Amino acid sequence: MTMSKRTITYLAAAWLAAFAALAGAAARSIMGLHAASEELGVLRTALSDGARHAAGLAQEIGRADSDLSYFEKLAAMYPENRGYFRTQSAIAAEVRELRGLVARKVGGGVYAAVDSRANKLYLKKGTRLLWEADCSVGRGGTLREKRTGRIWEFATPRGEFTVRYKIDHPAWLKPDWAYVENGETPPPRDDPSRLVRGELGEYALDIGNGYLIHGTRNESALGTAVSHGCVRLGAGALEKLYRAAGVGMKVYIY
Repeated sequence: MTMSKRTITYLAAAWLAAFAALAGAAARSIMGLHAASEELGVLRTALSDGARHAAGLAQEIGRADSDLSYFEKLAAMYPENRGYFRTQSAIAAEVRELRGLVARKVGGGVYAAVDSRANKLYLKKGTRLLWEADCSVGRGGTLREKRTGRIWEFATPRGEFTVRYKIDHPAWLKPDWAYVENGETPPPRDDPSRLVRGELGEYALDIGNGYLIHGTRNESALGTAVSHGCVRLGAGALEKLYRAAGVGMKVYIY
């Protein structure tokens, strides 16, 4: 049987239409798959972020449990009496009361306070701090002379003292212990070799009983207890103290 040209044309058009329909459907399917793939990627990212967030939460919970355990143990160390814990306001009230007592004790004048544990000297006016500086107090310990049995203690005394004299360019009258410490025999009291200049710095304040506030040749050691009992200061701080202090000024060493 022979088909006419018109029939062939109709069949070709139908085939092309069917192919176009199939191609469109395939394209839509591909686009749908691509969109589904992108959505799957977003979901995977969200799942990963969620997993990290969950891990972070687990760590926070672990730390919180640890903190709770610590505070439970801490609370168990103290008695159940709630009055054991003083409030901050109560402590502040005590501090104010103590400051009032100090103010009444020292008045409004200038005085020096030496903290022998911190190796600090404070110059104050009433309860107001003017300045502070590193110092060196007595190192502690003793020295015994074998020949005579004499013993010297290298400690800075505590208590209330008064500036008795102010000395420019003081000379050090070398005491017996300075010779004994070096394994030497002390010379007679009037021996000129005992007089040493420059050892005490440019100034000195005599606070009684043989104790001075003076300078040092070893400023790098300030802030530590290295003296034989006197209070040592650096050159700058010593000059400031010398100019600020008057004879009769109080010095409190604690």
